[in-house]
Amino acid sequence: MPAFFEHSFTEPIWSIRFWGKPEKPQLWVETRGSNEAFWHSVDLLTKELTFLGKAPSDYAQLNFVQGSEKEAIFIKLQQSKNPGIESIQTYSLEPLQLLKEEKPRLINPESIFSFQVPQHYEESQDYFKDFKSFFLQQFNEKIAKGIDYLEGEDKLLFSYYLYDNGWKNYLRVCNLAFETILLEQIAEGETIGYQTFTLLNGQLIFVKDKLKLKIYEKL
Repeated sequence: MPAFFEHSFTEPIWSIRFWGKPEKPQLWVETRGSNEAFWHSVDLLTKELTFLGKAPSDYAQLNFVQGSEKEAIFIKLQQSKNPGIESIQTYSLEPLQLLKEEKPRLINPESIFSFQVPQHYEESQDYFKDFKSFFLQQFNEKIAKGIDYLEGEDKLLFSYYLYDNGWKNYLRVCNLAFETILLEQIAEGETIGYQTFTLLNGQLIFVKDKLKLKIYEKL
């Protein structure tokens, strides 16, 4: 399963969202450095990476919702411990600038993309015990902390944690006979993030060490 796309960003990847059209899906990638953020786009058909620009100074309050080839829409949250919605902002992409700011309104949260995300199980949940026993018996690995699991038509995908002089996060893809197709360490220590993997049109998308975006061939 050779990767058909990988790119290392200068700043850590903060969030990834899908946008564009179903026939031309793209990834919206936000990276964050020291008191600044940057917006990027990856075309999942051509594998072209586009730098959209430096995010505005209030980037920490902005949550990307949806976009087209020319515009992106964000929910701007209020600055408080329990933030509500302050406004809806629309940015043009070429050039990158604020087009309009509206009062809070309903935005259809339903995605137009048929992507799949794994089910997460905490170590405290009973179902995790079944995974723990399975990994010990099948792979001789003592998993802990939690696991992300996705069952495809003919593949099983796992993101899990092992302790080896520190916590390490692994991604394992198996066929239905539990034979390993892909095994990769995707993070350790401080590079462990909250995102693990996503499937879109059979493409496996994940972040390695918070800096590298990787996309594998269709499973």
